[in-house]
Amino acid sequence: MFKTTSKTKEPDNLDKAYEYAVFLLSLRLRTIGELREKMEKRGYLPSVIEQTVERLYQQKYLDDRRYAEIFLDNLKRYRNLGYYGIKKKLMQKKLPNDLIDKTLEEGLSKEEELEIGKRLLKKEGYAVKDSEKDDNITYSSYDLGEAGKEKQKIANRLKSRGFRSDVIAKLVF
Repeated sequence: MFKTTSKTKEPDNLDKAYEYAVFLLSLRLRTIGELREKMEKRGYLPSVIEQTVERLYQQKYLDDRRYAEIFLDNLKRYRNLGYYGIKKKLMQKKLPNDLIDKTLEEGLSKEEELEIGKRLLKKEGYAVKDSEKDDNITYSSYDLGEAGKEKQKIANRLKSRGFRSDVIAKLVF
């Protein structure tokens, strides 16, 4: 006789749901939203998902606030994204909007965003001159030929990476 090798779905089995959730977390850290989505796709009942998430939260396997802080720190270090670019990445992780806003407010200053912008421009081959003698003047100036078109090109590049307009103004104009 033929044996079925597919796993039998038990949408109301709390133990199987917990095992699946722990398996997913063993692969990589996940947010509560990501875990819920995966479990819904697997066919678990909403009540089972909620009980599993609550159990994992109580055991400190799930912590969206800590996840957001770590993820933000990694994005600041290794990716050249501005405020809105980072916000988009955090939203893709299914984090609550209020948590995203609070994490960004506490964890990404305009000075840090400015440094990330400088890092991006240096990486792309633009000459960035620091001039921090006076806060009323721009932080950086560029040695460019066709100043207007080139500045607009740079501004558009920064905008596409999610930088705030006041940061772009300090970097370019």
